[in-house]
Amino acid sequence: MLLSLNCLELGRTSNEVITMCIGKYSEINGVRVNSDVLTVANFKKLLLDEKELQGLTKMDIWKVELDLKSFKDTIYSEDEIKKMGTMMEPAYVLKEYFNDDKKPKTNYIHIFIVPTETSTEVKDISDDIVKELVKPPSKLPDKTSIRNFLNQKPDVKIPLSPANFSLMHTKGNGCISEEERDTYFEKSTKKDCTGLFTKLIGRLIFPSSVGKNEDSFHGFWDDIIKNTILTLGKGVVGLETMAFDRNTNKKTSTGRNRPDLVILVRNICPFRGEEKAENSTADVSKELTDKFKEWTYGDAPYLFAYYAIGQIVTFVLLTESESKNIWSNNKRTRPEVKSETLGDFNLRELSERLRAMNLLRNILNLCPARDTPDFLTLRRENGTIVELGYHVKKIFKEERSVVHLKEIYATLSQNNVRFTDKLEHCSSHSVHLEPRGLQRKPEDLNELLRALICILTCLKEMHNIKPKPILHRDVRWPNIVLHNDKFILIDFDYATFGSERKGVVKKPLKNFSETGHAPETLTSRHNKKVDIWGVGHLIDSCYIENKPKQLKEFASKCQDKKPKNRPTASNALKDIINIFMEYLPESSWLNQVGIA
Repeated sequence: MLLSLNCLELGRTSNEVITMCIGKYSEINGVRVNSDVLTVANFKKLLLDEKELQGLTKMDIWKVELDLKSFKDTIYSEDEIKKMGTMMEPAYVLKEYFNDDKKPKTNYIHIFIVPTETSTEVKDISDDIVKELVKPPSKLPDKTSIRNFLNQKPDVKIPLSPANFSLMHTKGNGCISEEERDTYFEKSTKKDCTGLFTKLIGRLIFPSSVGKNEDSFHGFWDDIIKNTILTLGKGVVGLETMAFDRNTNKKTSTGRNRPDLVILVRNICPFRGEEKAENSTADVSKELTDKFKEWTYGDAPYLFAYYAIGQIVTFVLLTESESKNIWSNNKRTRPEVKSETLGDFNLRELSERLRAMNLLRNILNLCPARDTPDFLTLRRENGTIVELGYHVKKIFKEERSVVHLKEIYATLSQNNVRFTDKLEHCSSHSVHLEPRGLQRKPEDLNELLRALICILTCLKEMHNIKPKPILHRDVRWPNIVLHNDKFILIDFDYATFGSERKGVVKKPLKNFSETGHAPETLTSRHNKKVDIWGVGHLIDSCYIENKPKQLKEFASKCQDKKPKNRPTASNALKDIINIFMEYLPESSWLNQVGIA
């Protein structure tokens, strides 16, 4: 070996020295070159072949003489290198810089590598990479698979300039392994994520310093948790209105118990945190669940949260206890919210901060835009205000509207009528109904038949209530929602009780529109058959392909001009079940929903 040269790239520390050994011959572009004539330009080609310099296309190299013992973890700037070194000219023979009186000393840095700009403009693709990093799954993971999902590595790597890439130290204290670095990042001179590095990656590498009290940790927690969610969240459609707050109880289901940090998405809080200084002895995990006044998230399978004690952070899954519907002395018991640990992170270490970034990235993957807003207020022509959240709140002008609904829903409950929403609680002028469900029409024959079976089962049980049956009178798709693979009938504002003998209602509903309602509902006395007319109209107003002939005939029979010629709910249900079994003979859905 004629020369052993310790080389270091600009922006790296002495822990990342590259040692180049030059023998009698070196191979350049398939040609053996004698070391006596090996030029600086030839030597650069050898450097570009090194794995550690992958991504570099052009460079200047500077001869220096720096003692490694005094060098330690110092990172020199380009100006400092130019002041202390000599630029090596490409056409010169390499040995001329290291002849007898200039031999390279052992345990010294001999060459600094300074990447230079190429003729190709480096493009900042931060926005494109963020969109690739955050992609919602086709199906929401259940609780048994959520941990594996949250630990999935990204499909795309973040390209960084050589200078920024070199800050991911892989040797020394507090460093990450090459495997960890290469899981998330790649070095590139053609594309870059300068914006993402400035907003997020740099703050993960160099987070805010901390003190002893809780306030001194806010900057540190925000650099890693809040900033990751804010930066990567912009890649998710529907999170544009994401907002952060501290020590608030707005839209968090915690009443006056305030979480330390909340993230609000369209006025809903799917993520929250409890934070304490590292000398705290509080049970922070218990605080997360104890602060819940009620679970107002309907059928949401879980929420995400974290609790931090200093630089140790634990991410958890919050779920509603199965005992949510237990009643005692006619009062609903306080709901229990369970906390399940997803992972512990020691955020003193860069490796753990990157792992936390990846988990938060996957959490954001589970926050896609919904078909309808999570929180919406509607004002009806009759003055009723409807607030849509994870449950439904209706506010009425008159108390009698609430009294009416209390009586209707109490009767439904006492008679165990299935496939309806439930009245959870009420005040003098408002009612709270659950679940909200998803409001959309069936998309194929399978869904249409399921919907008809659910609604006819509901009508059959309503119409058979003794002594007075309940008539819904407004059976339309806007009043049917999908919930847990079942279609349920909602909006009983215009429901009423029929007479004891024949289930007749004498007073017509003149303020109804003619579209979507049986003709007699608007003009004269009517009975349970108005709901059957509505079922027929459901079929006609659901625009799917290839409706069976017998289904079309069934719809016509349900909408016969003479109410007495329409089938009862019981007979109509039998007809639809027969059609369902004919077209979907292998389906187990009827057993699953208890209609066998």
